Amino acid sequence: MIKKNLFYLCFSFSFVFGKSFPLKVGETLLYNASFRGINAANASLKTIKKEVIGIDSVYHIRFRAKSKGPINYIFPIDDEINLWIDIKTFLPIKIHEKISEGKFKRSRMIHFDRKNNFALINNDTLRIEKNTQSPFSLFYFFRKNIFSEFKNKEISLIQNNKTVQLNLIVRENEIINVPAGEYTCFIISPEKKNNKNFKNKAELDVMFSNDVKKYPVKIRLKLKYGYLVMELDKIIS
Repeated sequence: MIKKNLFYLCFSFSFVFGKSFPLKVGETLLYNASFRGINAANASLKTIKKEVIGIDSVYHIRFRAKSKGPINYIFPIDDEINLWIDIKTFLPIKIHEKISEGKFKRSRMIHFDRKNNFALINNDTLRIEKNTQSPFSLFYFFRKNIFSEFKNKEISLIQNNKTVQLNLIVRENEIINVPAGEYTCFIISPEKKNNKNFKNKAELDVMFSNDVKKYPVKIRLKLKYGYLVMELDKIIS
């Protein structure tokens, strides 16, 4: 059985040439997802627009995932996560999650106060570090920065209403084939600082194209009962 919060965990670690990465409004990345070789869902990441929240200029990004085929009857998925990231730092300012995976449902709003180093998660307050990320902002944060600078480095991440420390393993020059084409990639593999596995004994690899766009080309998540694989199918820009 596919575990709840599957897509959330997958994209959790799931986003590097230069500090001035030009994220384009309207960019849409379309993905095919499979579990144990079975087509499971369609997913997308779209840069909606530029906005201003308080004094922060932000990109509004939306993630969508919806199950298809037999999986839609066995374990229906209908997720939408809206993310607002700072235009300069690509750190998250606000996140709105609406998760529907099988019988699991969740709606959550997160506001980040960078000045005072805390996050407001619905009505709960969480102390964070200066550069604490959300899972979805990581996906874009890595697209802005230089991969090699993160070899054997640590990052702080919000997961399940608490912060966790992750070590980053970076591998270079891997050839990856997906429906959108062939890419030379960097591979980012996060591990918990205490060397423990993620929930459900998961192992994770995120593969970014080694070019100016640094697209997240493929995400491979090993779970207890098999692999969930997300592959880039089409780029709309």
